[in-house]
Amino acid sequence: MSNFTTLYPALLFPAIPLMMISFGNRYTSLASLIRKIHDLIVLNKHSKKTAGHYFDQIIILTKRLKLVRAIQTLSGLSFLSNLFSIFASYLEKYQLALNCFGLGVLIFAIAILMFIYEIQLSTRALSKHLEDLKDLT
Repeated sequence: MSNFTTLYPALLFPAIPLMMISFGNRYTSLASLIRKIHDLIVLNKHSKKTAGHYFDQIIILTKRLKLVRAIQTLSGLSFLSNLFSIFASYLEKYQLALNCFGLGVLIFAIAILMFIYEIQLSTRALSKHLEDLKDLT
């Protein structure tokens, strides 16, 4: 495939770091929320009974944290694959460049699908907060 040029991976090149920044921001938000819940439960010395409404949130936060870590890892691998594609294209190894590019796109697609699932979990976590507010009224 001699018509493969660095244009193809160059189109994907800026998208991956932008998504990685977005995933990093989600990680930071999750970490802040986990620390806040930790302080509310541990430092305020809630009993197991009064801390019970936090446990559903903790389960969801744990899943989300694992997903964000996997998403960031996959995005990093996708970025590396994209870089290898550019390098292989520079060396005029077009079949290798095409394979690396395809692999990078596939890995990045998986990361985006996982991101969509993580957003669904985030929405579920917010619903738990709304349930807590409804219980107060």
